[in-house]
Amino acid sequence: MKYAFSTLGVPGLPVPDVLRLATAHGYHGVELRAHPEEPVHPGLGLVERADVAAEFKAAGVEILGIAGYARVAAPGDDGPVLDDMRSLVSLARDLGAPFVRVFPG
Repeated sequence: MKYAFSTLGVPGLPVPDVLRLATAHGYHGVELRAHPEEPVHPGLGLVERADVAAEFKAAGVEILGIAGYARVAAPGDDGPVLDDMRSLVSLARDLGAPFVRVFPG
């Protein structure tokens, strides 16, 4: 059985510390909270994204998903929600994460 955790439980923890935590306790994967206050977020540039992906690969820990904050069923204009979704999907693609978590509203 493989184990994983989310960085929701370790807010603001730098990526190297997340990886130390994962490897020290035998975790195989991590869901990354993607928020502007976190080390990994949609505002990261391509070089930073590549660095994060490389750190995870070197540690043998999979990025299982990106925990985003797009509110897909919120009232109002869909434009900003679609922009949020595109930025989260782009981040997930660049990090090699197969999933993006969103909120209903």
